[in-house]
Amino acid sequence: MRRFTLFIIVGICACAAAAFAIDGLRDNPIEQQQQVTTDGQQDLIAILLGMYPQKTLEEGVYVGSEFCISCHGGMADFRNTLHRKKTQFPTEETVVNDYNQNGVNDFAEGLDFNTIDSAFDTYKPNAPILGMDGGNYTMTIGESTGNLVAVQGGEGWKQRYVLRMPVTGTPNGITAGNYISPVQYNLETNGYTVYHGGDWYDADHLPKFNPSTPASEFAANNTRSYSQGCIGCHSTGMKSVVQDDNGEWQADLYPAALTMPGDPTYWDFDHDGNKDLTNVGCESCHGPGSDHILNGPSTGTIVNPANLDTLEANWVCAQCHIRPKSVPDSLHGYPYNETEDRQWIPGSGEDFMDFWTDKSGRWPDGKHAKQHHQQWDDLYESSKPTFVYHEVRCSECHNSHRNTANKHQIVDSIDDGGLTIATSNDNNTLCLACHAGHGDFEAITGEMVADYEGNERDIGEVVSAHSHHPYAPERSMGLSRCSKCHMPKVAKSAVNYDIHSHTFEPIPPEKTLMYQDDGGMPNNCAVSCHATKVNSWGYGIAADIGVWNDQFAVDTATKLMEYYGPAGSWWNTDAPKSLGGLIIDNALAPGVYELPEDFDPEGD
Repeated sequence: MRRFTLFIIVGICACAAAAFAIDGLRDNPIEQQQQVTTDGQQDLIAILLGMYPQKTLEEGVYVGSEFCISCHGGMADFRNTLHRKKTQFPTEETVVNDYNQNGVNDFAEGLDFNTIDSAFDTYKPNAPILGMDGGNYTMTIGESTGNLVAVQGGEGWKQRYVLRMPVTGTPNGITAGNYISPVQYNLETNGYTVYHGGDWYDADHLPKFNPSTPASEFAANNTRSYSQGCIGCHSTGMKSVVQDDNGEWQADLYPAALTMPGDPTYWDFDHDGNKDLTNVGCESCHGPGSDHILNGPSTGTIVNPANLDTLEANWVCAQCHIRPKSVPDSLHGYPYNETEDRQWIPGSGEDFMDFWTDKSGRWPDGKHAKQHHQQWDDLYESSKPTFVYHEVRCSECHNSHRNTANKHQIVDSIDDGGLTIATSNDNNTLCLACHAGHGDFEAITGEMVADYEGNERDIGEVVSAHSHHPYAPERSMGLSRCSKCHMPKVAKSAVNYDIHSHTFEPIPPEKTLMYQDDGGMPNNCAVSCHATKVNSWGYGIAADIGVWNDQFAVDTATKLMEYYGPAGSWWNTDAPKSLGGLIIDNALAPGVYELPEDFDPEGD
């Protein structure tokens, strides 16, 4: 296939209707991989009409974020967000595993897990071996050496490695699909863990596959197919996902017609020689953009989540911040209508809940997430998004368009009636920007929060009266930091615990004791402080923060209940209409309390 590079200037705006079209849509519509540079200029519409018929474009095609940024130049920093970097083509910059911290990645150094002590000891002498073959990154498992086609993660938490492996029964002798390897690198520990080793090794810890394994056998015995389990949340739009004659799952993605030179976030997922719309893009939230480009910037040709009702706007985020299976047969690990072979589209008016079934991993109370990417599930376990006076949206706390001064793209300012408040999780201004003037924080005004440094002492006195702790939210212990109690880290991505709860409700020590027969569960007091940072009562520090049913966990929870529990001296969970006065069961936790009959935060 001949391919050409056309250079297109960033910042051009081609939002006028085209005067020509082509007939027919090729099976592979992109034969020219365009790149965006500052060396030239082409008509965006002409590019699209060279790929698709006008009617197809008007019906809605995913075109990629570079088309959007060409007009919306102020959104260019979106390229640098984590949404854009969840999967990347392997390069010296994107491969980050460095076991010995010498500045060279472990593929380049040829790390052999058979020669070190690691989580892979049980698989010796067939433990994975990392390597390089020319410019290609490789991984050897037993007799099979596969090529690394992408890395997943590496910008925080962990990094996983996506492979194609040698098989028989395919035209080129390698799997048609992509598979997640058993090797996971954790950035916090600079160490490795085994990721679903049973898909690569048998019960005797021997490799399940070798170069003579038929592709059909490989597909039947390895459930780590990226097309089947992952790609729905790591791409912008998806045409279809089907099984080939060997039973390998194949996702058909939209081609990336415009890319920045050398941008590793676009890579050739389906191995047809053209880069695809890998990773989350503008259209993941705003819907297909082709008609918007073709017929002008009217509101009817693109979706603005700000104009959706709260539930549907939060569904936009839920597409990937849940732990689902597809419907009706749970074939895929992302929301998908298997019967009609299609995804949910924001703003379509369809019920997102019809595209998935819940497979979330939760603590024994059935409420708080134990695993990562379940923030939407957490949120809807709370009263926040359905609160009668203000329905909370994900976008109020997170800026999806750019990196901010805060971690996790937490907004760095909130505008409230003409008052701009600089916000941070670490000094409580993020929470107080909304909660000032209400409940326990009635004495704090928005103006005080906007001038936080000038009012820190007065704010601290009010918050300390609520928290019963000294006020030092920005110090390492985070004393009286709202999120330490209301958003404790109890979920796991790479290590215990590195993901905040999003129920916004404290987890009482009583729950640690209630679920001892189920292994126990964290409470916010212990996991945020008393089991990990401070030895308040002579019990020491938790030997393993992942264990909640040992004597230390029981003793600590029992002591904490003197302060936060039935007849607690600080928060009495038996007292009605108090912050802690709730029935402790699977549905409720302290934090949701009955409002006074005359409560109206929007009233005079």
